Amino acid sequence: MTSYKIDRIEIIPTQIKLHEPFVISKGALTHARNTVIKIYNADGTYGVGECCPYRSIHGETQTGTVAFARDLAAALIGSDPREIHRHVALMDKMIVGNASVKCAFDMALYDLVSKLAGLPLYKFLQGDRAKKIYTDNTVSLLDKDKMAEKAVKFKEMGFPVLKVKLGERGFKKDVARMEAIRTAVGPDLPLRIDANQGWNYLDAKMALHAMKDLNLEHCEEPVQAGNTTDQARLTAESPIPVMADESVFSPRDAMTIVTGKAAHLFNIKLGKSGGICNSMKIAAIAQAADMYCQVGSFSESRLGITALVHFDMVWDHIIYHDLDSPLMLSEDPVTGGLKYSADWEVTVDDTPGHGADFDPAFLKRFEIIEVGD
Repeated sequence: MTSYKIDRIEIIPTQIKLHEPFVISKGALTHARNTVIKIYNADGTYGVGECCPYRSIHGETQTGTVAFARDLAAALIGSDPREIHRHVALMDKMIVGNASVKCAFDMALYDLVSKLAGLPLYKFLQGDRAKKIYTDNTVSLLDKDKMAEKAVKFKEMGFPVLKVKLGERGFKKDVARMEAIRTAVGPDLPLRIDANQGWNYLDAKMALHAMKDLNLEHCEEPVQAGNTTDQARLTAESPIPVMADESVFSPRDAMTIVTGKAAHLFNIKLGKSGGICNSMKIAAIAQAADMYCQVGSFSESRLGITALVHFDMVWDHIIYHDLDSPLMLSEDPVTGGLKYSADWEVTVDDTPGHGADFDPAFLKRFEIIEVGD
């Protein structure tokens, strides 16, 4: 008979260089400094999660995730891994915020418990294979000619939709960027934009109206997160649908956006919501409000994005899929997990758990911190 008890936990800070710097309005990223969490049940079965903190978005660093992970791990040793809601509540009680490191633990717990149940994660979450999932690819914030060149390259690679990073104050250069990209890729390729909080209300209003004829699907987080008043004004006025991203970390945030009419759409990220448990609640709020959603990423490897795909498969109102972060990494240390097809459909198999793991040789390159009885 299986004994359900967390026996030990490993904390592994890793680093992978990106092919090239990834630039958003908040700055440039050159490496994915992700923290890996492995949670072992008493029978030796383990689950794996990861997080990728962005200090400009999470207020977390890799050093911080490792420090707090030690405390979280010590608190979970000896407990039943199946009690995920209780564990998430404990994490929230132990520290405010820190959604990134909480996500790594949450992901590892869901991987472990669905393995113990003998189910692929999407079935454990009561999802199915009813929809097809295709990823976009993201154009970094550069000068307009380089961005147009990147957009053409991604179109030639067969991506069905492109996401474009904007958010430069003054807005006119952003409009010029999008005009150049639309001209370069033609009228039919779907485009979506992400200002990453870079504009103020006036910039956002002027930019969105100036781009109304460029056939854009939506605009993510046009103004500073927490500025619900201005985001509600933009949502009411904008000719382009507004998507809440950094303004929705928690289910409570989601309720604030819905009741304040401060977005047409949500972007749900496991690493922003503290993992699958809270993301399920946010998705349910959006479903109740009859809002479409997108799933998105930071700079996770194929392991973190594999877990995200399983989550995606649960909800039919998640219709946008930003799953390109592994494509930006200079190496792929993950075994199993999601696959990208030639037309950029993303699929997972029916392996119990989320089905992905890290190559042990990769993990051995880094410090492995073990917490146990």
